[in-house]
Amino acid sequence: MEKLIKCRVGKLCKVDSIDKAAPLKIKRRLLELGFTCGQAVKIIRKSLFGQTYLIEIRGYLLSIRKSLTDYIVVG
Repeated sequence: MEKLIKCRVGKLCKVDSIDKAAPLKIKRRLLELGFTCGQAVKIIRKSLFGQTYLIEIRGYLLSIRKSLTDYIVVG
C-alpha cells in the first residue's frame, strides 16, 4: 500500500483507506469529497511547484492540496 502522493500522473488507483494519523476534521472532509474505500482515483495533473493536484474521482475533477493527498492510502 502506498499514499496517493507517491502515485504517478495518469495512473489509476483504488482508495484503500484514509490514514489513521489524519485528524478527524480531515478524515470527514475527505469522505465528503468522495474518497471512500474502493473508489477509483486518477491523478490528472500536478501543479508547477507540486503544491496542488488535479484528481479525477467519481466522474468529476477535484483540485486538492499536497498535504491532503498524503493522508489517502491507495492500493
